[in-house]
Amino acid sequence: MGTSNRQLGDISRNDQVLIARTDRAGTDHMQYVWVLVCARRLETGDLCGYRYGANGSDFHHRKCPECQGGAAGLDVDGLI
Repeated sequence: MGTSNRQLGDISRNDQVLIARTDRAGTDHMQYVWVLVCARRLETGDLCGYRYGANGSDFHHRKCPECQGGAAGLDVDGLI
């Protein structure tokens, strides 16, 4: 797995939390799937909580596919 200064629990500017780094190949060159969960507050006051995968290189600018209109996430089935 490549190196990164990101740690589990880091939160992006779009309220996406890094919950796992995996050794599953991502879709970008030399990237791996990272598992994110959305910590954005909905109008109801609840957290979105949507879980999805992203390339490690995308973490800093990802938006939730469920509540923020972000790009579809990578498959995380069987990862965690």
